[in-house]
Amino acid sequence: MDTPRFPFCPHSDCPNHWLGDSEPYTDFDSWGSYSTKAFGSVPRFRCRSCGRTFSSQTFSLDYYAKRSFDYSDLLHRLASTSSLSAIARAFKASTDSVSNRISRASRQALAFDSRLANSRSPSEDLAADGFESFCVSHFFPNNITLLVGSSSQFVYEADYACLRRKGRMTEAQKLRRTMLERSSRADPRAVVRSFSRVAAESLRVLSDSSRPAICLWTDEHRAYPRGITASACASALREVGRLRHLTISSRAARTRRNPLFPVNYLDRELRKDLHEHVRESTCFGRNVNRQMERLSVYLLYHNYLKRHRTRWGPLSNAVLAGYSAGQIEDELRKLWTDRALLSRTDLSPCKEDTWLRSRSTPLRPSGDYLPKYAVA
Repeated sequence: MDTPRFPFCPHSDCPNHWLGDSEPYTDFDSWGSYSTKAFGSVPRFRCRSCGRTFSSQTFSLDYYAKRSFDYSDLLHRLASTSSLSAIARAFKASTDSVSNRISRASRQALAFDSRLANSRSPSEDLAADGFESFCVSHFFPNNITLLVGSSSQFVYEADYACLRRKGRMTEAQKLRRTMLERSSRADPRAVVRSFSRVAAESLRVLSDSSRPAICLWTDEHRAYPRGITASACASALREVGRLRHLTISSRAARTRRNPLFPVNYLDRELRKDLHEHVRESTCFGRNVNRQMERLSVYLLYHNYLKRHRTRWGPLSNAVLAGYSAGQIEDELRKLWTDRALLSRTDLSPCKEDTWLRSRSTPLRPSGDYLPKYAVA
């Protein structure tokens, strides 16, 4: 029987956990097996360095799962306006099982993006704006701030901010809002904080770029200059002239000549492809963290799998943003097989909040459950 191969010890407190890709991990012994209904007999092993055990299933995306799903099919159904109920019927599973697999796929997507970001070489300006939707209720609208490449339409970052309901309301609606705000009130500086974190990502884009400076286009929202000022990195770049913040009216024609076309285009795609964001839909998000997980999975499809502008040849948005097509193909081969571990993944603060489910959902007194294997 051939000795199995593993990239490293899965326990983060073990020295063998931090082995490089070129260093073989052989410091383990066979340690019996256990039987499962879903995967049959699963062999176990024991690390000689830390003395802890693991199995071949530990490195699988379906670790701790009781049933296998076709994640590629799940991804394309989610990005084709299928609701959770419709996906559950197609897989003959519960909506909770589908949400669990989307959570797993989300962590894979975040780690996938993190690994490839080390090799990108963008040469484009950026556009940023907020995509407005809602979660739980229309009384809790949200603003998902998006940082998009001007020519590639690649989404570099996305962050969530809960807003206070605005606009015309009846007296009954105003009273209802007042009652709901006794338990869940939106942060008045939420958009400023969210844009500050998104603007900080421009530092990473600039460091990967061969250009001495980049332009960040937004509309004339008053929170955006405050967000740049609140970000030490973005503010420092602006002071030395390496980050130019340019604005244009949100009332300008939404043509391809508009500098905000990338975010306007993405706004349309999200409304069209994700069922929970379709206008006047009966399908809407009930949980903020799960909503951001679904968005992360969709952005994997938008950035790396979907052709740029559909009819413009075989290139993806990521390739046009300066990512290596060969490396994307290599990473895609193991995307739905090799489980991503948080300890070996470098995430931005926005992506880390999605991975750890650290955002709060209105009207929920406690945080969301996070499985132990998700923080390994």
